Amino acid sequence: MMKKTYLSILLSILIFSTACSGGEGPREVSAVTSSAKSTDYLSLMPEETNILFYANFRSIKQTSFGAELSARFEDEIGVNRGDREYRDFLEATGMDPEKDIYELWFGSTGGDWHDNVSGAIIRGRFDEKKIVEYIEEERYHRLRQANYRGHKIYNIEDNDRGNDDTEFTFLNSETVAIGDVEWIKNVVDLSKDGGKNVLSNKTMARFINEIPGNDQLWAVINLSEMTDGWTQKIRQQGSIFKGTKSIENMQSLIFHTRVDKDARLYIKGDFGTAEEAELLAETMNGFKAMAKLMVMDDKEAIDMLNGIKIKSEGSLILINTTVDKNFFDKVDEKRKKFGGGPVKLL
Repeated sequence: MMKKTYLSILLSILIFSTACSGGEGPREVSAVTSSAKSTDYLSLMPEETNILFYANFRSIKQTSFGAELSARFEDEIGVNRGDREYRDFLEATGMDPEKDIYELWFGSTGGDWHDNVSGAIIRGRFDEKKIVEYIEEERYHRLRQANYRGHKIYNIEDNDRGNDDTEFTFLNSETVAIGDVEWIKNVVDLSKDGGKNVLSNKTMARFINEIPGNDQLWAVINLSEMTDGWTQKIRQQGSIFKGTKSIENMQSLIFHTRVDKDARLYIKGDFGTAEEAELLAETMNGFKAMAKLMVMDDKEAIDMLNGIKIKSEGSLILINTTVDKNFFDKVDEKRKKFGGGPVKLL
C-alpha cells in the first residue's frame, strides 16, 4: 500500500472526528471526563453553524455493541494492521488512527457552494512535529504553512484532487481543526478571545439542549437558516415520499443515539404543519406495514418492526427504535432470502 493511502486515511478520519475548549487555546481535557455537551467543546463552533455533527468514537468502541459493530464491519472500516506501510505510518507519526482519534465535531454554515464554510474539530492524541514531517516526506503532497495568531495553518496541496486542498492547524496536542481556512481562523479566534459561538445561535442552542448529555452520536440540522442550494439537496433525498410535500417543508432535523449493549435511536423532524407531519407519519407507517407483510412468517422480525415507533405530534415527526446484534443478524438473514447481500455501512 502506498504511503499516500495512509495519509488519506489520516485526513479522512480528521475530517470526521472532535475536541475543544476556550481561553488562550483549548484546555487539555481527559478522554474519560470529556462531555459532548460541555460548553467548552461547543465554544469553538462558529455562531453561523447550521449543521452540527458529533461522534464520540472512543466511548462507542468501549461498549459491547460498539465492539460488535467494529468486528462486523471490519472489512469496511478497518485497516490492515499487518501491512508494512501502515506500520511505517504508525512509527513515523506515533499515531494509530483507530485508537488515537477520540471525538469529532463537524460543523457547516449550510451556505451555497461558493460561500459555504465548514470544518471539523478533532480530539485525540497528536504529535504535530511527527505528523508534519510525515506529510513533508510525502512525494504526492506539497505542504505550505501560514502563521495566524501563534498557530501554524498547514495547507496540503493534493495533486490527486486538483485545487481541493486540505487545511488544518493544531490548537494543542489533543486538538486539531481541519476545514476551510476561514473556518479554521474563526475557531482560533474563538479559542483565544471567546465570543459568539454556536450556543449564541438561539435556534441551534435550543436543539442542542434537547440532546441527552450521554449520547455519543448526534446531529442537528437547521434547514430554516440554510441556503436554498443546501436545503434542496437534503430535501431531494426524501423524494421517495412522493405523496407528500412534508420533506419540502422540513424545517429541522435532530438525531441522537446512546450506545452500550445496543443502540437506542431517536429522530425528530419539524415538517412545517401538523397536516404534513401526520401525512408523512402515515406514509412511513404504511411502509412498515408492507415490510411486516413480507416477513409475516417470522415473529421475531415482526417484533423488531413493531419496535420502530413512528408518530406525529403537531408539526413534528418522532421516531425511536433500538438496534442490537440480533437486528443485523435478522437483516442479513432476510437479505439473503430475498436475494440481497450482507448489510454494509456504505
